[in-house]
Amino acid sequence: MQVLILLGAMADGGMPGAIYDFCVGARPYALGRSFTGLADDIETIYFNPGGLAFLQRKNVMAGTYWMPFSEVGYYFAALSFPTATYGSFGVVVAGVQGPDMSVVWDTTDAPPQGGDYYKGDFQGVGLFSYSKALTRNLSIGLNLKLQYYRVYTGTVNAVGMDLGMLFKPNEQWSVGIASINFVPMRVKHNVNSEEWIRYPTIWRLGLGWKPLEWFTLALDAAQSSYYQNFHFYGGAEARPLSFLYIRGGANMNDISGGVGFEVTIRDVITRVDYTYTYNHSTRTYAYEETQQVSATVRFSGYRVWANADPKLISTTEGDLNNMAYIYLHSFPRQMADEWVLLIKKQTGEVVRTFRGEGDPPVRVEWDGRDDSGRLVPPGNYNYYFEVIDMGGERFVRSGYLLTVKKAEVW
Repeated sequence: MQVLILLGAMADGGMPGAIYDFCVGARPYALGRSFTGLADDIETIYFNPGGLAFLQRKNVMAGTYWMPFSEVGYYFAALSFPTATYGSFGVVVAGVQGPDMSVVWDTTDAPPQGGDYYKGDFQGVGLFSYSKALTRNLSIGLNLKLQYYRVYTGTVNAVGMDLGMLFKPNEQWSVGIASINFVPMRVKHNVNSEEWIRYPTIWRLGLGWKPLEWFTLALDAAQSSYYQNFHFYGGAEARPLSFLYIRGGANMNDISGGVGFEVTIRDVITRVDYTYTYNHSTRTYAYEETQQVSATVRFSGYRVWANADPKLISTTEGDLNNMAYIYLHSFPRQMADEWVLLIKKQTGEVVRTFRGEGDPPVRVEWDGRDDSGRLVPPGNYNYYFEVIDMGGERFVRSGYLLTVKKAEVW
């Protein structure tokens, strides 16, 4: 029972189903677990499955968290898969493994299988998610939740469901509503007992606000029959550099801070997040601090993207490879109203701009010159491609485009 007791103590005063509070990546943890209204990353599966429909790229995430002086291991992995027609799908697997333990039995009770040593407790969970956009601003989603619990020689299985909705009126604001355990699980915390425990339903309302391109705020409020009062969660995220995120958050029990490092290679974006969390609550908990680390990879997509041929060009006059053809792929939900393609240095500085109205062309040509007609310096160049359809919905994709090699001197 060590894993169960520990997770119960780590959550809201021993609330049943506490393991689901920790099926998260390091980023939401650094935001104080305020993610219901933000829902802009794969971790939305845990907080608000309705947000999956707004993710336009495939996401893969894996991570762990640990507590000092504890032998409990916790690991998780997640995948999101958006489609152009059928909505977005996601899956999560997570497991908590306790240490092997020796048990002292009294004379009236025989130990399982005649021994006084057993393999540590284990809890495994799986979430299978689906989300669909009802309009360009509104999406809904659900999680089918499965849980497997083993203690001693007995096992318990349970099934439940979450519901969620996300509303994004514009690029600055988003509002989310989620019902965690809308269809609650019923489990036995002691497999030899006849007593069933029902996981409480939790209602969460979240707000996300991005007043600046590099700054984000998030706030959640949660209510349940298990709580005595509303629970509040809040956090902020800043991106002072193109590769660096700084985060902080707090809730009724914890104060968190973390960082994230992001790099783009070709068309693949990889981000590694780390969070340190300190428990400031006056209640009795099984831990004072935890650390979380996770890695997220975003790749592919289904709405808009661009690629160049060739991917290595020269700025040498007369070189046969001094021209690149940039192919634009655009599949918005409605007819395109306008589009823009930006070619950027790795520092983020824009060197060339292409734009137009209606559907973008199949390809544009770039001769390695900036908007003033000067040859750009050698290095790697990224692209930013945005299409706005007739309904006002924005479709954005960015990533590596090509490399300009150093000019040859004869």
